[in-house]
Amino acid sequence: MASAVSLEGVSKRYRILSSSRERLKKVLSFGQSKVGQDFWALNDVNLEVEPGTALGILGRNGAGKSTLLKMISGVLQPTRGTVRVNGRLVALLQLGAGFNDEFTGRENVMLNGLILGIERKEMLRRMEEIEAFAEIGKFIHQPLKTYSSGMRARLGFAVAVNVEPDILLVDESLSTGDALFKAKGIQKMRDLRDSGTTILFVSHSANQVKNFCTEAVLLNEGSLISRGDTSEVIDHYQALTSKAAAEQKNERGSKGQPVYDIGRDGDEEESEVPDFKGSTALDDQSSGFRHGTGEVRIQDVEVLDELGEPVDEAEPESNLTVRVHLQYEEAVKNSIVSITLRNEAGLDVFSTNTRLEDTPVKDRSAGDRVIVDFTFRVPLKNGRYSVVASVSSSKAKKDTYMDWIGVAAVFKMARPSDRGAFAGLVHLPTQVRLSEPDREQ
Repeated sequence: MASAVSLEGVSKRYRILSSSRERLKKVLSFGQSKVGQDFWALNDVNLEVEPGTALGILGRNGAGKSTLLKMISGVLQPTRGTVRVNGRLVALLQLGAGFNDEFTGRENVMLNGLILGIERKEMLRRMEEIEAFAEIGKFIHQPLKTYSSGMRARLGFAVAVNVEPDILLVDESLSTGDALFKAKGIQKMRDLRDSGTTILFVSHSANQVKNFCTEAVLLNEGSLISRGDTSEVIDHYQALTSKAAAEQKNERGSKGQPVYDIGRDGDEEESEVPDFKGSTALDDQSSGFRHGTGEVRIQDVEVLDELGEPVDEAEPESNLTVRVHLQYEEAVKNSIVSITLRNEAGLDVFSTNTRLEDTPVKDRSAGDRVIVDFTFRVPLKNGRYSVVASVSSSKAKKDTYMDWIGVAAVFKMARPSDRGAFAGLVHLPTQVRLSEPDREQ
């Protein structure tokens, strides 16, 4: 049986120009100038993917994961080597890419189907299912330029997974959209996988790859360095990530750059300074899910695994970190940062804050940016959870916040693999002892 995807000695080279002067030389020479340096995004990659395989592609930022998928999809051509694809391929490299803003959603669906070689009658038959999956209502008849980014993402994903591809390429496409859309998207991908579709899945979430994929590969600096069982490749990936984090920490310390624990005094144990996230993703929250007096803004809330990587699904009994990024718009004294975990029924299952944990945020000036990490073990029942994040003043009345977000982040707890599911909300550490008082000693 022919491979669904075959790569032989594939390499991709870019010419990196370090200054505007070099770029000008390149333009004036009509591309003939030798200025700049070569950068190999992929280097001699050999890969065979059999039909029906769900292949996870792991690697740190810049490892070449997205470049690899773009090569397979035909968006990029290799500098060296050969790429072969057998079957109808759909690439979710950027949801909604290739849509025409002047066409309606329905017209874009039809156009994408025809490009994929599906007859018009067949696309009309599938239209109802695509509309139902996208859940954009009457907007299906409106021009795409009236859509929000989330609506474009829904429609793009709905088209891709409902045209029965032989090969599906997914590059972190589910990072856009709400929790329910992500869950529905993952379930649809599982259905495609189980029906025999070949899936190449790029994700930063090791848990997502472990739970979804049958095999995995690991890319590092453009080279394929590991392939095999998902658990083995994930172990290799985590070791690589830990080593890189340790090297980065040592490098920062040797250069005399400030390192500190977020929310701790400077004379306590030192750690790597995380990057501040000035995301606008939380700005779209409706008034029912966000309110506050505005002296402080919550810029982003992340859920991280034990390696500090963003995670959509957490392993039972593992450690999680909820990271809150704050921007102080005004001077504030003794602010209190709080988080609460809620289950799908809306029940608060855990709550804490910086005052309760004896980690004062202290007085802050206008323009200050602060990151607060809450790290804890999660003995929670499997299911979906949301994070409520807030910041208040120690002198404010109860339920008065400078910023409060009802659904700041979401994550899923996986089912335990070493024991059965349990009733209740949490699995508490328990010791069980048997005694037989009537038995002779």
